Amino acid sequence: MLDPDPARPPSPNDGNEAEMWGLYTRHRDPAMRQRLIQHYLPYARMHAATLYAGRFGDAIEFGDYFQLASLALVEAIDRFDAGRGVKFQTFAAYRIRGAILDGVESLTERHRQIAARRRIQQSRLASLLDTSSVAERGVLAHLAEIGIGLALGYLLEDSGMIAEGEPAGQLGPVPQYAEVELVQLRRCLLEAVAQLPEQHRHVITGHYLQDQSFEQIAAELGLSKGRISQVHRAALLSLRQQLR
Repeated sequence: MLDPDPARPPSPNDGNEAEMWGLYTRHRDPAMRQRLIQHYLPYARMHAATLYAGRFGDAIEFGDYFQLASLALVEAIDRFDAGRGVKFQTFAAYRIRGAILDGVESLTERHRQIAARRRIQQSRLASLLDTSSVAERGVLAHLAEIGIGLALGYLLEDSGMIAEGEPAGQLGPVPQYAEVELVQLRRCLLEAVAQLPEQHRHVITGHYLQDQSFEQIAAELGLSKGRISQVHRAALLSLRQQLR
């Protein structure tokens, strides 16, 4: 019996790989492509589970492994030539495993960067919250320093500011005029940083623009971490006075 719609490929039996590949190769039908993806998804999951079982740490979840495997599977299906006589599993295995390993390496490095950034922010906050000299400086001055420090983190770090030359819209639903004001404010702030004494400038630029911890800056300058914390607070006070 002829198919009433010759433009639509006939439906194969589930599990008949040769028939599915034949129909997909001839028609490139999106529905058949989806069936192939669903058919081989357990195969991709098997590779993800194998590599996940041999992982060295728990920073990356299995869902990330499986997502990487699934994306590689789709790419393999799109690139596979069934007419060459090679089994799809053989063709796809190398690509799936390679995509998982490369992706996990990238994710791991990103996790390291996030963890390093978090440690830097915690160190900064600890410095800002240090109340050892509040009595001589006053509570209001102390709170002002905290505010300046948090504002610097927002304006100078990549997460809080679009860099000049980048396309607008990086801050989400922020009006365009507000983005322009932020760029101008950042420029004023950088000019104020440039006017700081050398040691103060080194601490601010190293900590906020180069993601250096107080320990790293202390090692560079041959000072203690506590001294760098003091210089940091003094630099914030100078910036507050300049920006009045």
